[in-house]
Amino acid sequence: MQIRVLNFFRLIGIFRERANWPLIRRSRRELSDFVLCRSGIRRKSLIYAAFHWFYLLKGLDLLVWRLETFGILFPSERSQEERQELNRLL
Repeated sequence: MQIRVLNFFRLIGIFRERANWPLIRRSRRELSDFVLCRSGIRRKSLIYAAFHWFYLLKGLDLLVWRLETFGILFPSERSQEERQELNRLL
């Protein structure tokens, strides 16, 4: 339990540092569907979504990788110019 709480605060720090805010602002509905497990073939309830994200907080590396894959977070090695280029291509 303590690890998940610590990872939650680490995730907030990572989010402040590397979040892709232009993409988040453009696609709020898709992001909320992603977080609430409402997108895709197998839609889940809110209770399941809460347990799902709580479970993912156990392994912060996997959660950060997943958020990077969907474009919500920038990879850590990207410069500011590369970040702007990625957003331009979206």
